Amino acid sequence: MNKHILARARICLEISKLSNCRRGKVGAVLINPENFTILADGYNGGPRGMRGDFCAGDACIRTQMGVKSGENVQIGCHHAEMNALANAGRNGVTTLGTAMIVSCEPCFMCAKLIHHAGISTVYVIADTYSTKDGVRYLERHGVKVHSIAKADTA
Repeated sequence: MNKHILARARICLEISKLSNCRRGKVGAVLINPENFTILADGYNGGPRGMRGDFCAGDACIRTQMGVKSGENVQIGCHHAEMNALANAGRNGVTTLGTAMIVSCEPCFMCAKLIHHAGISTVYVIADTYSTKDGVRYLERHGVKVHSIAKADTA
């Protein structure tokens, strides 16, 4: 794996630590695939400017409702991939032809956003999510998906 991709993967894992989610901390980094510069980033959590630590106050609404990872993604916090794409748009950064590094496999909803944003390549830090639906969607729609072993980011 390219040393620049691995360096950005380490940054992605650091960004994931900013999340206030009790269930799992996820990071996403949008990069220029030609020179590896970071264009935007995001992590999962509540809406921008929200007061308090959690999307449901002091508890995770998904845990309270017994929602499994990868299911009912419309419930809960904003996903890291969503936030990275929103941050790019907010700052006028094009996503067409870019690459994204994510600290876990994208859910189906985020995969659709990634595809429709024109991202051509996704690097997934492996073994950190329980569903393959997002990866299958990306591959079916021509987005290249590469796995990064978590051990390679140490």
